[in-house]
Amino acid sequence: MSLRSLLKREESYALHALLLLAEEPGLSAQEMAAKLKAPPAFMAKVLQKLAKAGLVESRVGRAGGVWPKLPPGEVSLLRVMEALSGPVTLDLCATLKRCPTEERRGFCHLKPGLVRLNLEIRQALASLTLKDLLPEAPGRA
Repeated sequence: MSLRSLLKREESYALHALLLLAEEPGLSAQEMAAKLKAPPAFMAKVLQKLAKAGLVESRVGRAGGVWPKLPPGEVSLLRVMEALSGPVTLDLCATLKRCPTEERRGFCHLKPGLVRLNLEIRQALASLTLKDLLPEAPGRA
């Protein structure tokens, strides 16, 4: 059985791109695609979504390239995932006022667990920032 990633491919590329920019701001989209071994057109699409979400900006000219708009400590994994793909939830059932089982039986034993897990996953993703994923700067350890 093959593995299934919880992160979508573009979310993973976005996280890697933001971590790369935190260490090497001002790279071009082409340079980022090469360093991350990503298809250039796909990386451009990811960067466009990150720019629309206010996480990066593209500059032209001699000092051009892609630049982070926020410090790494202000960018959570949840924020990146939701910028690329919309709200994160474990299962849509947990977001419904009454899931199909509740409508049919009057109660659902699964839903409370899904709601709890959904909250815990969102809290975990919100608490982990890009800064947490970067290596310690020399002299700070």
